[in-house]
Amino acid sequence: MGIVIKQSGWNIGVTVLGFIFGAVNTVLLGPTFLGDDYFGLMGYVLSAAFLFFPLMSFGINNTLVKFYSKYDDKNERDAFLTQMLLWPLIIIIPAFLIIYAFYDPIRLYIANTNEITRDFVWHIAIIAVFQAYFEIFYAWTKVHMKTVGGNFLKEVFYRASSTVMLLLVMIEVITPVQFIHSLVIIYALRVFIMKIVALKTYTPRWQLGKIKASGDLLHYSFLMILAGSVGTALLDLDKFMINDLMIIDNIAWYNVGVFIATVIAVPARGMAQIMHPLTAGHFNRGEMVEVERLYKRSSLNLSIIAGFLVLIIVCNVNEFYELMRPEYRVGVPVVILIAVVKYSESLLGSNNAILYNSDLYRVTLWLGLLLAVVAILLNMWLIPIYGLMGAAISTCVAYVMYAFAKAYYVYHKLKIHPWTSQTTLSVGLILIFIVVFYFWDFNWHPVVNIALKSLILSLTYLYVVRNLRLSKEINTLLKKYLP
Repeated sequence: MGIVIKQSGWNIGVTVLGFIFGAVNTVLLGPTFLGDDYFGLMGYVLSAAFLFFPLMSFGINNTLVKFYSKYDDKNERDAFLTQMLLWPLIIIIPAFLIIYAFYDPIRLYIANTNEITRDFVWHIAIIAVFQAYFEIFYAWTKVHMKTVGGNFLKEVFYRASSTVMLLLVMIEVITPVQFIHSLVIIYALRVFIMKIVALKTYTPRWQLGKIKASGDLLHYSFLMILAGSVGTALLDLDKFMINDLMIIDNIAWYNVGVFIATVIAVPARGMAQIMHPLTAGHFNRGEMVEVERLYKRSSLNLSIIAGFLVLIIVCNVNEFYELMRPEYRVGVPVVILIAVVKYSESLLGSNNAILYNSDLYRVTLWLGLLLAVVAILLNMWLIPIYGLMGAAISTCVAYVMYAFAKAYYVYHKLKIHPWTSQTTLSVGLILIFIVVFYFWDFNWHPVVNIALKSLILSLTYLYVVRNLRLSKEINTLLKKYLP
């Protein structure tokens, strides 16, 4: 776990910095200076782009991580990397031709409920392509165990750039419409810088020679298109469907709740950058004992760290919404339900890395497609009845079912699972703390209440975790920094 802890620590720090910028954008600048309509439009454009980016990437970002370590010969490796950059064009070129040919019908469809979205079809498509190639170049650096620079660009760069553009909206240098246009430029700059970082990490001799097992690569890439689409759909489908079923202002309110809960995923996102290439290497070398060890340790450590974030967020959620306009309070149940989604994701540890880098992805892919259909049907049923809470319920039910079905399938096929007695104890600890602290509030200003409750929560939780000795790695860090 040494390299995992080291790079995960850097990645978590970078991700936290990104979320600070994101908080400024999502909670303060966006709602204030874009207005609910254009802030909702921003959320819709980005969510729609993220829904389509797995298709535009042709699944190459996952294919590159899985197969790179199988090529020992430099010529084969260089040919492999060259073709990985060209294969997405198989999807991108026809997709752009279809958009060009059917532009007006597509505009009318996405603007069926909210007229404001009609002029942003190309924005969605272009951002999807930039996101696709960013992930490919990021995977390029991951296979060389260099994840921090790419993670900075992924988590901090676009949020900090958005902050700058929102400040320009605030001082009326640009309009809200021009801000939406600027998102395309921000994502273009990000992928350009990521390309430079990737080529600096390793520059191949560009060649189009034949690569071994190209049939396996194509098959895996096609399946990864579907797998990536399923994973993204379960997280971004709700905002896409809110646009069809409700006025776009609701996306703005929903975005705030989702963003608050997404903070829980920061440790998992930071650790995932290094776990994928490590797990791929263990599988390619047949080191199943190491795969299982990484599985259990990652699950335990993430359950403790992400659990702490669950406590801070859930126990302070009502006080936080006291600081916002009354219409945003509809997001309180959204925060709690999405928090369950993000915590369940953390409990699985390196589960996704195991699935994507073994032969098990095939069955879970079809399982994911089934649950994506379930999510669509639940959204169609619950959003008209319960509004934003209906969207959050749909996402929570579909994603938690999908997550634990994947864990069961890994256990069924490989006879390994992520849970230990310490993991169970950490989950029980989180539940006890929520019961004790959720209803306990002070009668002061919300900021004072949040600060004081968070301080008491933090000290008590860290004391209990350290004395129960749940995790060797976390106890080592606590002894080093909090003796």
